[in-house]
Amino acid sequence: MKCPFDADYPILQHRLFAGSSAPMATPTPAAESKRVELSATDIVKRLETLAPASDLVWVHDAAMSWEDPALKANPDAAVAFVFDEPALRAEPWAYHRLAFVLEGLEDLFEHLPNPTKLVLVGDPVEQLAVLANALGASTVHLSEHPNPTVLETTIQLRKSRRVVVHSRPGFAEYPLEPKRFSRYGELVAPQVLGYPSNTRAGSEH
Repeated sequence: MKCPFDADYPILQHRLFAGSSAPMATPTPAAESKRVELSATDIVKRLETLAPASDLVWVHDAAMSWEDPALKANPDAAVAFVFDEPALRAEPWAYHRLAFVLEGLEDLFEHLPNPTKLVLVGDPVEQLAVLANALGASTVHLSEHPNPTVLETTIQLRKSRRVVVHSRPGFAEYPLEPKRFSRYGELVAPQVLGYPSNTRAGSEH
């Protein structure tokens, strides 16, 4: 049986949100003419008034949390999120996903103590390298994730500077291969919830 979600984002948006009036993330000609390109020179100009930073934390879309280990370990570092423009042009996000990420970033940045927090658009490797050079940052920090883009960006950044990948805490410990997710949930519930999954307040099973 074919997976109903095996399609690109514009097709899935049409299937799942056919009644929505929200536009696709693909820019219209008018929006395209107003889009701001951030070149290396542009970034340097924007950073002229910012304090130097020896460390830069890259927050990628697979690690947007106040509890993110790279952020928690570097409360004084500069922080940057980069919208991967080449990837977005090849496979545009639906409006709903873009709005979700932007709202998440706004909430995250509002609660971070870090003095410098930036959102950039472009190729992640290029943008992060230029930003690190402009700040004088010798080290880029990020949280580990198996996402291929995260892995490849990390490899490319390591060609020009020190990169520290912070381990993410495990959700639960379970050495055996679970046969069913429901069974897995029952076995790890005491670690995750603090009580067995079949326990209900005020009742016994």
